[in-house]
Amino acid sequence: MRPRWFFLALIAVVVVLVTATYVPSPRQDVAVLDRLAPRLERTQTLPPETRDAIMHLIDRARVSTGDHRYDVRRSVTIERVTDAIKARDGGGPTLSSSVGQAPRPK
Repeated sequence: MRPRWFFLALIAVVVVLVTATYVPSPRQDVAVLDRLAPRLERTQTLPPETRDAIMHLIDRARVSTGDHRYDVRRSVTIERVTDAIKARDGGGPTLSSSVGQAPRPK
């Protein structure tokens, strides 16, 4: 039979590994935003639920880590994503129902 301290130490190691694996870090959030930015720039419309989820992710990614290179990358990525969202909310090009059709003669 193993001593109690062994089981307590095993439980502590499992908790640390699960926490480190499943809790997103600001660096992971910025990596997700980096991969999402080109898609946002190409999209025609953005549903409100998607916009809210992305804004929540941006809020989580705003946490500074103290590493200057990473903070610059984070700032550029957040600016790129927020600009793409602003372009979809209005002010950006919109499609009309007559795209690709010649004007009707009168």
